[in-house]
Amino acid sequence: MRISSQVFFQRNTTSIMAQQSKLSQQNLHLSTQKRVISGADDPVAMAAIQRLKQQLSINTQNINNGHKAQSANAIEDTALGQVTNILQRVRELTVSSGNGTLNAEAREANAMELEGLREELIGVANTRDGSSQYIFAGYEVDTKPFQKNEFGSIEYHGNDGSNSFQIGTGVSVKVNDSGSSIFTDIPNGNGIYLAEGGNSNTGSGAIDAGSVIDRDLAASFAEENFTIAINKSGTSQAQYSVYGINDSAITGSASLKISQIDLNDPNINNVLPGSTYPNTDSNVDIQFIANGAGFDISINGQAALPTFDPSQGLQTVTVDGISVEIKGMPVVTDIYKLTHYQAPIDYTEGQSIEFNGLKTMLKGDVHDGDTFSLTKSENEDIFSTIQGAIDALRIKGSQSVFSAQREMRLNMSLSQIDNAMANISQIRTSVGARMRTIENQREATLDFSLTNQKTLSKLEDLDMASAISDFQLQLSLLEVTQQTFIKMQSLDLFRLI
Repeated sequence: MRISSQVFFQRNTTSIMAQQSKLSQQNLHLSTQKRVISGADDPVAMAAIQRLKQQLSINTQNINNGHKAQSANAIEDTALGQVTNILQRVRELTVSSGNGTLNAEAREANAMELEGLREELIGVANTRDGSSQYIFAGYEVDTKPFQKNEFGSIEYHGNDGSNSFQIGTGVSVKVNDSGSSIFTDIPNGNGIYLAEGGNSNTGSGAIDAGSVIDRDLAASFAEENFTIAINKSGTSQAQYSVYGINDSAITGSASLKISQIDLNDPNINNVLPGSTYPNTDSNVDIQFIANGAGFDISINGQAALPTFDPSQGLQTVTVDGISVEIKGMPVVTDIYKLTHYQAPIDYTEGQSIEFNGLKTMLKGDVHDGDTFSLTKSENEDIFSTIQGAIDALRIKGSQSVFSAQREMRLNMSLSQIDNAMANISQIRTSVGARMRTIENQREATLDFSLTNQKTLSKLEDLDMASAISDFQLQLSLLEVTQQTFIKMQSLDLFRLI
């Protein structure tokens, strides 16, 4: 009879299959070169491996974001470089145009070149990236940001947003600056006050940009718009006085500026303050009184003519020797304070005029009734600034009064161009800092990834020499088991008879 039985057969078969399964598993580890393939291999190591792989995936995405951010900032930096070159040429033309020896033909040639530069600047402001998205449109990347309206002025159709990419854990970087921050939010004048000559001036006097000599004192008059008024009686020497209009207590949008003060008007004392600041009677009220679709203006209770109609834009009203330029929409409850800051002083060309922490200077021949203003600086787009220089060059006439107007307007444009270039320089510095941040973060991320890869390799990768040895041993064990099973199956007592 046979020695083997059904149980004996099953036990041997199970042993062989177990050996084969173990060998197959070892073969799988060898083929993948991984020590841990599933949680069954090493549950603790598997959890750590999953965390490391997730972090490596995040690092890879951050590096890709960094490449995109670097490219976007590089495009902006190139565009800003072009803007700088254009503005530098605009500045050169503005400076050379201030030469009083230029004739009308030379001024027109400069104006035409400025027109070309303005168009070129508009083109750069509408720069697109490789995805045909406008880089200076804020979040409105599919909308052309700078467009001409029906009057030829440039309007901004983007928004103030800026996109950003995450380039590291807790680290995000901007990839664009809005067109408003670059091209439209440029302070005019010297950035604090805008110096201008009156539109109705008849003399050749000009005012410089002015400066702040006492910041604390000037800050206490920050809500004032100042006017230097020239008066001359008969053959006497010209004198200047300083007045201010304070609009800090208003809710409407109307802005006021004194355009002329005629001290020779017989009724001037009805509307002028009785004394100079800081005396209690150094100011009088300017008020708006509703009158149908418009407003009646009163200065110190005296009615002004004509009635102000906001729909007509900039208007000048006059009462008893004081003329006031008004624009915007007033509110009847608004009260403006007209203050007399400096009593009449003899005018000498080139002398320093100082008041309320400010310093300015007049030069040229001033006439009776001329005014010069220092109004609070407001934002102006660079395209309007260039257009202002073009318009100044096209002021016709060779008389001294027209030369003075051209000089003042060109000086004003030059100050604003300088402000724009300073703004561009600051933004380019910011772009450069962002590009450096991106590079530094990329290097840090690569270092972290390398460390994680090493840790992952220690946890996951297979010791090939040891694995091959174990595989050969397991293969030998399987072969021995198989041979033993075969031999046992061949045992038979009949073979011993």
